[in-house]
Amino acid sequence: MNVNLREKNRVSMLGEIRRTAWKQISEKGAGSLSVRGVAREMGVSATSVYYYFKDRDGLVTALLIDAFSAFSQALETARNSRKPEDHAGRFQSMCKAYFTWAAQNPQRYALLFGTPIPGYLFAKELGPVAQRSFLILQGVIGEAHAAGKITGELALIRLPLPLNSQYEKLRKQGMPYAPFITHLALAVWSMMHGITSLYLQNYLTGFLQQDVQAFVDFEIEKLTRMLGLSTGKSVNENKK
Repeated sequence: MNVNLREKNRVSMLGEIRRTAWKQISEKGAGSLSVRGVAREMGVSATSVYYYFKDRDGLVTALLIDAFSAFSQALETARNSRKPEDHAGRFQSMCKAYFTWAAQNPQRYALLFGTPIPGYLFAKELGPVAQRSFLILQGVIGEAHAAGKITGELALIRLPLPLNSQYEKLRKQGMPYAPFITHLALAVWSMMHGITSLYLQNYLTGFLQQDVQAFVDFEIEKLTRMLGLSTGKSVNENKK
């Protein structure tokens, strides 16, 4: 067998394993995922799957890397759809992409931020890829702040010392922005995750029926105004 054909077969097999694993997660939940179950669904021996993934945790890690990468790419694409100087537009597009990606990929979102899989330990290689989506959000807010677009009361708040100290530790671990920016990014993420989780659990639909998207858009606009991004004024203008 020539090298090109062998590589095509390898890529095809990896793709089929991943698709089958996601199908199993969709139908039975992430906690039910097993290498033998995937092999049985594919109609191959467990050894065939173990050749590519040494155990269930290796398969879970691969799925997490795929999901984190796709999620981050969606955020980046949305952010880059607006001009760098359009800080409000970049922020809103990114938030909308967050919700849309999760709504279109509920099993993947649940694996990223939902109930942990029993017995699975977070793999070290997940660190950078898992951090990427938060760094994208942090970057959008950090760039807006550097341009003087974070305005109003938020521009004047002082973090409690314990929080400030923890954020400084995170900064030393690779998060490039000041504690204030990290806090804003974490607050925005918390709000978007809350909205998204309520939707995925069908609570928002129960309340709002077909008007869920209007609710989401309105809340994103509120977040934008909370940051002061809709005013177009600078911090210095606020202080005059």
